[in-house]
Amino acid sequence: MAGKSNDKFYKTVVFAEDMTDTMLEKVLSTARDAFQLQVTQYQLTNGCLVLLLLTDQSGKTFSTIAEFVRRNMEKEYGRGWNCIVGSSFGAYVTHEIKTYVYFSVAAGVSVLVWRT
Repeated sequence: MAGKSNDKFYKTVVFAEDMTDTMLEKVLSTARDAFQLQVTQYQLTNGCLVLLLLTDQSGKTFSTIAEFVRRNMEKEYGRGWNCIVGSSFGAYVTHEIKTYVYFSVAAGVSVLVWRT
């Protein structure tokens, strides 16, 4: 069973944040938009939703999503934003007050956004 991607499949889980509510909603909606642009299809496998990510020839889907989020945050709030997207990474960052969030938009994929 396959079809086009749909907003209802993106369950956002925030693990840690230091951000205003307005900024938090902006970064979460931007990340959902970025994932939706990269997801070509979804399918149900053994009762679990599997998102099929569009990859370019170099396989840089996560980099494309991170760039989309960073550029949109810089457009809205000015320069200095950073973004990491991946299924396995560690990070220890210094950030400006009220400019940090660590969350998941799709199962198994985490997003870290902060401003320096």
